[in-house]
Amino acid sequence: MRPVDFLLMVGICLIWAVNAVLSRYVIAVDGLPPIFLSASRFLLAAMVLWPFLRPLPRPLLPVVATGLLMGAGHFGLLLSGYGLISAALAAILLQVGIPMTAILSALVLRERIGLRRGIGIAIAFAGTIVVLWRPGEISAGLGAGLVLLAAASLALGSVLLKRLGGMTPLRMQAWTASTSIVPLALVSMLLEHDQVAKASTHGVAFASLLLFSALIVTVISHTAYYRLLRLYDASIVSSLTLMFPLLTVALGIMVLGEKTTSSFWIGTIMAIIGVGVILLREKKTSVVVSS
Repeated sequence: MRPVDFLLMVGICLIWAVNAVLSRYVIAVDGLPPIFLSASRFLLAAMVLWPFLRPLPRPLLPVVATGLLMGAGHFGLLLSGYGLISAALAAILLQVGIPMTAILSALVLRERIGLRRGIGIAIAFAGTIVVLWRPGEISAGLGAGLVLLAAASLALGSVLLKRLGGMTPLRMQAWTASTSIVPLALVSMLLEHDQVAKASTHGVAFASLLLFSALIVTVISHTAYYRLLRLYDASIVSSLTLMFPLLTVALGIMVLGEKTTSSFWIGTIMAIIGVGVILLREKKTSVVVSS
């Protein structure tokens, strides 16, 4: 991976981490309904990106399926799981999506993981668990299952995205946003209540987070993420998303005043080493190809 693309990936993960911390604060403190917030986010993103919907992609079904998996499927399941288990445990479970993506990439796309990349993934994955693990926490089985399904939905969507030809990142993001509105709105109607009243009560917080999540996160960062998925192996890109939970914890320490632990620093070092191994393997591969 080129250094500029690695820095882009760092920026993407940082944007996601900022969004996670802001969302956690607004939802926990102000009581804004998370699924309604996600549906509103995709609605605004779709309004901004609607010119990219045409012409209709051919075939249409794979594009719709990919958009549903990476949009409504992932976020609907994830946010439903957040209501049943802690965010820290959910972050741990989401990392299962990394080996899921690697396995699916090998099965569907015939990507070679290789011993070195596999070791890098394992080290980075273990480091993330060390950072986020809370030994005293016990989760509800349903909540854990929902988050695992969310990870699987994103992993499968990422792999299917690699198989789509002729879809620019902005166009794919437009379809992801558009296909996610109705499913998330229906889930919100079934599971949440007083959505509009709560959003009106906290108008400034709702509008601020909505604009950030729709424009900065959905339109800019996810579009850039889709671009990287088109350029590099899905297993590499998904592995680098391990920076997201680490940055989320770091921002929680700086912004929310959460205390650091020795496990945080040990896990962070492990994750950095793992990411370095992943990138080293890719760099050596690039040298062989260019020669």
